[in-house]
Amino acid sequence: MFDAHAHLQSPLLSGVLTRVIDDAARVGVTGVCCCATMPDDWSAVAELARARLPFVLVPAFGVHPWYVQGLSDDWDEQLVGLLDAHPVAAVGEIGLDGLRDEVPAALQEEVFLRQLDIAEALHRPVILHGARVWGRLTERIKPYARRLPAVVVHGFSGSAEILKQLLNLGAYVSFAGSVCNPRAAKVRAAVRDIPDSQMLIETDTPDIFPQGGAPAATGTDGKPLNQPANLRYVLEEVARLRNTTPEAVSDITGANARRALL
Repeated sequence: MFDAHAHLQSPLLSGVLTRVIDDAARVGVTGVCCCATMPDDWSAVAELARARLPFVLVPAFGVHPWYVQGLSDDWDEQLVGLLDAHPVAAVGEIGLDGLRDEVPAALQEEVFLRQLDIAEALHRPVILHGARVWGRLTERIKPYARRLPAVVVHGFSGSAEILKQLLNLGAYVSFAGSVCNPRAAKVRAAVRDIPDSQMLIETDTPDIFPQGGAPAATGTDGKPLNQPANLRYVLEEVARLRNTTPEAVSDITGANARRALL
């Protein structure tokens, strides 16, 4: 199993990270893409990339749309330097967001487009966030999609029409724990419709805790924290929705993740 999107560097996991890593390997996780979200956590992701882990860890560095305010004047130069130091790193988690109104949309777009330019210049895959703005995200990525080695859309929850557009652009589309929610009709429909060749699965650790999962710990808000070991629940539900076996989904999504990210 390859977890196409996780945040192992999250401070919420700091006290349990060793166990989280061991549990992931124990249940068969063979790869994790660990995505940074802001300059303050780039060094933590870089440290994980240097560590000896029981699975392949692909680092990704970028600025998430929630954290585009207050960046230093040379944030983009720092990002380029970090990517140069990590030749296999992707650019992510980047994108646009409709969940937090307090983050100006124009600034989100400015930072997003700058990171797409960097990814194109360095020939790196991108890992995209598009919560509640899937249509706008798709329009912005169109000029870049064929010029990048891979486009990975994480935690997809958009419409059938947006899914079609992303697939036509050649994007990989990743599904998280929300697929385990029987009320997540759009996500579950997308899982049934996507071709094998563009499908990925993820946990978005420590977020999007799946129904039936095992919590890594309890967050400060009292809610369970997700972990890569719970990828097996996403895997099993995707297999059920597609009328196939978990082993087949694991093989397909693992091969896709390696093709996109390695």
